[in-house]
Amino acid sequence: MSTARDPREALPTILHSPVRLAILGALRHVQAADFGDLQRSLEITTAELSRQLGVLHREELIEIKKVQRHRHTITRARLSEQGRSRFEDYLAELHRVAFGP
Repeated sequence: MSTARDPREALPTILHSPVRLAILGALRHVQAADFGDLQRSLEITTAELSRQLGVLHREELIEIKKVQRHRHTITRARLSEQGRSRFEDYLAELHRVAFGP
């Protein structure tokens, strides 16, 4: 009987959502991104992006900041240090699941 752990168990389910993966992937390569820029690049509704950012924020994967720009409040999102680390670990585990050790 095998006691080896199934490598899929190491993949946190919070990151499996295609939209959340796309958000984290987009934030992985920038310091921060404006809500509108994320919405346009991901081609999702305002409500869906807001909901998914809320999930990621509650999980402490991203930080959200409101900034003033020319009399408008802009929502900016960035990967938290913990979020960056967890996302990199997730990608490494996903690679192991898909391609083996």
